[in-house]
Amino acid sequence: MHETIRIWRSSQSAFGHFLKQPDSWKEETVTALDAYTDPELAQIAASGFNAIWVHGNLNHVVTTKVFPELGPDAKLHQQRLNALVERAGRHGLQVFLFCQPPRAIPCDDAFWQHHPDVAGQAETIVNEDDQVMKLWSLCTSTNQVKQFLYQAAAELARKVPGLGGLILITASEYPAHCWSRRGRIMQGDGSFADAAMECPRCAQRKPEAVVNEIIQQMRDGIRSVSANWKIIVWNWSWSFYLPAPCEAIIAALPKDVVLLVDFERGGRKVIAGKERVIDEYSLSYAGPSEQFKNSLDIARSHNIPLMAKLQFGTTHELGTVPNLPLMGNVFQKAETVRNLRLAGFMGCWNFGNMITANTAGFNAFLSGKLPNRRDEALRAFASQYFPSCESSGVADAWLKFGEAMDHYPFSIPFLYSGPTNFSFILPLQHGPLIGKPLGPSHLLYERGDDMGNALVDFSIEEVIDGFERLAELWADGLQTFRKALQPCQDAHAREELDTAAVCWHSFRSTANFCKVYRLRRHWAAAMLPEYQAIIGDELKNLLDVLPILRRDARFGYHIEAHGYQYDADGVAGKIESLKHQWADSGFSKN
Repeated sequence: MHETIRIWRSSQSAFGHFLKQPDSWKEETVTALDAYTDPELAQIAASGFNAIWVHGNLNHVVTTKVFPELGPDAKLHQQRLNALVERAGRHGLQVFLFCQPPRAIPCDDAFWQHHPDVAGQAETIVNEDDQVMKLWSLCTSTNQVKQFLYQAAAELARKVPGLGGLILITASEYPAHCWSRRGRIMQGDGSFADAAMECPRCAQRKPEAVVNEIIQQMRDGIRSVSANWKIIVWNWSWSFYLPAPCEAIIAALPKDVVLLVDFERGGRKVIAGKERVIDEYSLSYAGPSEQFKNSLDIARSHNIPLMAKLQFGTTHELGTVPNLPLMGNVFQKAETVRNLRLAGFMGCWNFGNMITANTAGFNAFLSGKLPNRRDEALRAFASQYFPSCESSGVADAWLKFGEAMDHYPFSIPFLYSGPTNFSFILPLQHGPLIGKPLGPSHLLYERGDDMGNALVDFSIEEVIDGFERLAELWADGLQTFRKALQPCQDAHAREELDTAAVCWHSFRSTANFCKVYRLRRHWAAAMLPEYQAIIGDELKNLLDVLPILRRDARFGYHIEAHGYQYDADGVAGKIESLKHQWADSGFSKN
């Protein structure tokens, strides 16, 4: 089998923040050296990966002649990156820098006093401290910014020569070039609306031309110094600019870059009796999507190698567990990467990156050393990962979990505004809704009781029915899983059994919250008996899951949020609240 690029990252490394006053010691290009210890790197390498990625802001990592004000702490970033490259190399791991050039700069930065002529599109964002920030894009329609991109790329290759290369994103993860947050922005109903372009220079240009120009300038700067660096170009949300698969951008790419393509986005799946679009990472959908396959065909017609962008640990479907144990779909994803002879994969984003059975399984399936047929491969991997287990039962359980997840109400609004990641700690109470939204599911937030923002593509009845069916099927798989793992005394068996159990309890808790929400939307006193039955089930559910949460601190932690969406103490507090409600002699009179 040809050598593939297999990129991962540590769950211990912080992606970093977009700060109004940049603090170099909070940026990953500086902090990663502390996170990637020798034991951490050894574990990543032993799990089958050969590269890691860290997030960087090119404005801070290098200095250039064209904009000498940028990068005052560049030497610190470079020193730390070089040390990380050297340490990772001892474990057979390359380091890739993920960046989105040219990053926009706050409007009140002194930079603009010296370079007002390169200010482009104005953007407004809310930063991690809930502060409103106004920024100007560095306009790539100016010669100075093009020169900056070239010089910065060359300087990075010169000052940190041991890097494996760059991963470039050219859509709107952060405000960057003038078109980065413009174009065809998808609305909640799946339609697209145009975001106005106010930069007079870029308004005269097509966004795809701007994207390709940025890639070309970065490529040319790197190649002026290094012929060996890999330049990985991610197609993330190019659909802002053009209908997928964005052939005009792919066709114009330099022939010595590698195209990184989202594996599941653009897929279609029937859920609750209707075909739905999969527009996020998904483990419940095996893929690849037609959009991925079309991108592959276009890339190969232009002799451009392609990598898959995957997230096979966990996803926003349930981001507060170490992994979603959907090994049948993990197998199919790995088999696609192997059979299509892709250049490799990037296996995680800034969460979903704990080392678990999913990581071991994906790389084992990718190796080609296991049987080609799914069921046989699952049994073979089960025997390796869980010594002395009953492998057929383990495989059957994994497939049952996959069948259960076919009922997950997958949609962008539900993923980002639904309760599943923190349902364990959401208070249950009777009476009308307070009306405060739940808040973003992937961030730390003061939670409310209103999940209306999640119910764009599914009704509350469809969501409840989906989670009840999901939980019922998952329970069947969990029973099989527990019996099949009973002969195995390995730590992996305890970890994976606990994970499967916490998943089930999470789905059950989600169903209970949704049922209470349905009642409270149109509350009436006659609903009290139904409410009492729901909290009785939730009380038992939480009492059963609490011992697992006490012994394993991985549960509840959301790596992207850098904190706990729930923890054992929070769950214990909810248990006490439900006990008081249950025992309240005046309950039935309210």
